[in-house]
Order: sequence, then structure tokens, then C-alpha cells
Amino acid sequence: MNNLVYAGNANPADGKSPHAHNGYEIICFSQYGEVECDGRIYAFSEGDAAIIPPRTPHNTRYAEGSLRVILEQALLPVRTVRAIRAKNSEGLFDAVRRASAYFKGNFAEKGVILAAYGNLIAAFVTAYSGGKEYSPVVAALMDSIDANFGDPLYSLENAIRALPLNYDYIRKMFLKETGVTPHEYLTRKRMERARDIILSGATNRYSQYTVSQIAEACGFTEPLYFSKVFKKYFGVAPSQFSGQDGATPLAEDASPRSGKD
Repeated sequence: MNNLVYAGNANPADGKSPHAHNGYEIICFSQYGEVECDGRIYAFSEGDAAIIPPRTPHNTRYAEGSLRVILEQALLPVRTVRAIRAKNSEGLFDAVRRASAYFKGNFAEKGVILAAYGNLIAAFVTAYSGGKEYSPVVAALMDSIDANFGDPLYSLENAIRALPLNYDYIRKMFLKETGVTPHEYLTRKRMERARDIILSGATNRYSQYTVSQIAEACGFTEPLYFSKVFKKYFGVAPSQFSGQDGATPLAEDASPRSGKD
């Protein structure tokens, strides 16, 4: 989901005692920086960025003016503390600065803008954090899901069985390397698309998309099942979801369509 739950100034006093976060912590250093984790000290210079995985106890030291973001429900190829050096960090720093400015605001479009910056920051981390740590078969399955999750005819089971390893072994590898099952990864991709469509305020020719139209765009053939999954994921039905108070609700469907996911 790449949920941006915090973006702003880094307080040097906050990192002096061991702590951990539920999401990835990304620190953009204004000058020097250090991250202490598992008895090892990682050193950073001005313009470097540190990527700290979720639930990783650590201490941090850095100068005033550093920025930090926390991304929850992110799938990033980082399992240990990782550095993005200054020569590759310009785009990341710019995205973090802009996200920090928007995070402090209070306006109708805040949700969709922060969602876009969360995805952009995650893309920079993936591109410049030293390469993917996924095995070839897990990477192949992720690529298959990424390319096809919006297709209602896509079969995850067939995609797994088409790979040259045992079905259950692939599922176990995927869970071990990504932290989620293949089905959970597929659901996450579909829910990301649903959220982005709703928050964008996208319309068809006449009005906002209906629940049925969004369900189909996200790879579901059954709108009622899509609504059930969406409510479980976000806590509210898609027709009630806005991401920001004051946003216009979705149009309700006149008649549900039938089918299965």
C-alpha cells in the first residue's frame, strides 16, 4: 500500500533510545548520520538516505534539518539497514521534501497526493537501494501479479503452477521473502488500485465510477465480493470511502453483477 503515515522533520532527540516502527523508516540526512542496529553502526554523510525495515530495533543520530518518512504496508526489497548514497538520492530527497510539505496541510486532495508520494518514494527506494533481494522464482511471480492483477480472468493458481518448482514450496518462498502470501500480495495490488481510483475522483463519461466499474478495473468479477474485501481492508465500504473528509462518495450500483474473483 505504501501508506505514508509520517513525513516531516527528523527530531535528533527521538532516536537516542532503541525503538522500532511498524513501517519502513526512511531518513534523509542533512549532514552526518548514524544508525545503530544489531551491534553494528552504519555511517551516513550529507545527502545520503537510510532505509530501516519494519520492526527493526535501532538507534539513530543525525543533525538538525534531516527529514524522515514512515511507509507502512510497503513491499520494498530491503531486509536490513540499507543506504542510498548522495549521488542517487536527489529524486528521493525531493519527493520526501514535497511529501513533508503536503503532510502538514489540511485540504481536500491531501489523501490522493500523499498516496502518490508514498508510491513515488517506494519506487525510488526500490530503484536505488542496491537491487532486489528476491529469488528468481519469487521475482517472476511478483512480475506476473504486477502485470495482470487488473485482469478479472487472471488466475494466481495457474501462474504459480506454471513456475518450475513445487506449488507449496513457491508459496513458502514468497511468504518468507516478502512477508505476505501470493494471494495477500495480489489483494494488496488490487486494493491499491481501488483506493487510487476512488481518491483520484476519476469519472466515466457521465459520473463517478460505480462500485461495479471499480471492481472490474481491479480484477474482480463480483462487485459484492469486491466490496467485502475492500471493507475488510479499509474498514469501510467503497461507497463510503473518501480518504479525506468532505470528498464525494461513490455512486451506488443500480444492480450488482454476478461472478467470482
